[in-house]
Amino acid sequence: MPDHPYQDDQTISNDVLLLRRVPCLPNINIVWDGNQECWRPSSASFEDHPNGTPMSIALSDVLAQLGRNYESVLEAVEGEFALVGFTAEVARANGQGVAREPTPEEPAHGVVFGDKPKRVRRAIAKNSRWIVSPDSYV
Repeated sequence: MPDHPYQDDQTISNDVLLLRRVPCLPNINIVWDGNQECWRPSSASFEDHPNGTPMSIALSDVLAQLGRNYESVLEAVEGEFALVGFTAEVARANGQGVAREPTPEEPAHGVVFGDKPKRVRRAIAKNSRWIVSPDSYV
């Protein structure tokens, strides 16, 4: 992994679900899978921020401690978003680190850091599942 201020946080167990907001943009962040006849997140959904900061996620263990459901992650954002989840184990198996980065607005905020070539993003997408499906938006 490249030089960065983050270290993989071992207090985040491999079974912790990492929740990622996905804009409901057909053929950009979500694509139609004709084989499974459903929408799936595209690899573009798992890129780092354009400003160079790591991919933002919410940590399910912190949400549980706060008594919040997964869907609450979508409450503070405007626009049409779906929510996808993948485990910290999937991130780590693909060369990523996971770190807590709480913010005043989102105490469950964290990041997934490391190089994310398309094969890594594709692997994460393949091993993720919808928590809030984009079906009602597209």
